[in-house]
Amino acid sequence: LKSPFTVYQEAYYPTETSAYAHVLLPATQWSEKTGVMTNSERRVTYCPGFDIPQGEARHDWEIFAEVGRRLGFKEQFAFQTSAEVYAEFVQLTSGRPCDMSGLSHDRLQQQGPTQWPYPEGCHDPEPKRLYTDGYFATSDGRAIFAGYHSKGLAEPSDPNYPYVLTTGRLYGHWHTLTRTGRTNKTQQMHPDPFIEIHPKDAGHLGIQNGDRVEVRSRRGSCQFPAKITAFIAPGTVFVPMHWGALWATEAEANTLTHPHACPDSRQPELKACAVQLIPQSIITQPLSVLSQEVDS
Repeated sequence: LKSPFTVYQEAYYPTETSAYAHVLLPATQWSEKTGVMTNSERRVTYCPGFDIPQGEARHDWEIFAEVGRRLGFKEQFAFQTSAEVYAEFVQLTSGRPCDMSGLSHDRLQQQGPTQWPYPEGCHDPEPKRLYTDGYFATSDGRAIFAGYHSKGLAEPSDPNYPYVLTTGRLYGHWHTLTRTGRTNKTQQMHPDPFIEIHPKDAGHLGIQNGDRVEVRSRRGSCQFPAKITAFIAPGTVFVPMHWGALWATEAEANTLTHPHACPDSRQPELKACAVQLIPQSIITQPLSVLSQEVDS
């Protein structure tokens, strides 16, 4: 909201982010563009495009380069191909643990998927196991180990908010449904959001399978149909994080979570926050009556 000018480039529209854009730039899909992918095994693979871009869609690197040139940086963004972009990138890795300065689109096409490190002048595409020499990328070459102890939840449950909400993913859906929400096959797997509740907790609250349940945290509230299952622990409830305002009204799980993060890694603690559960039998009651029943 504070940005005076926001450029939004994406292969999908609409999304929650597009609502904040001043300019919309259509981008190509993965099948329409040529580039490089690196997996968690450090294996770099050349991925050629095999489909024709639709409409006015352009590759991500083309959009970045054009915006850069229009901002006055013509020399810095003089790229003509994705291979030129990659050539600049690998030079930035030179001398680092992830050195890929010996790789290029041409090299990857010739010898196939290749693991890094692969410095300039290297001609050995065989897999490499790291740290077999006992040397690590630290100031003294030694591995660093430290003992850390759990400090507990940043927001534990209490009498007013007696349940712990954890959020997560579902098999078949990806992030905020930008892609999978528009794919019939994956949408049929999990068409709607839900809340998983253990039978013990559901019985205590009088919640039946399929009942609408309101979930309240100190930051907001949402409503979900109940899914009674023993796969969730008593005292803990689960809600998938994929649905936002664009896909399901009053079911944005991220409005319930808090902003606390690990002081060392800065990883946000999105997996736990304290909540109340309000059964549908009392959701429609007057607020004064509802508050009394929740407090009790």
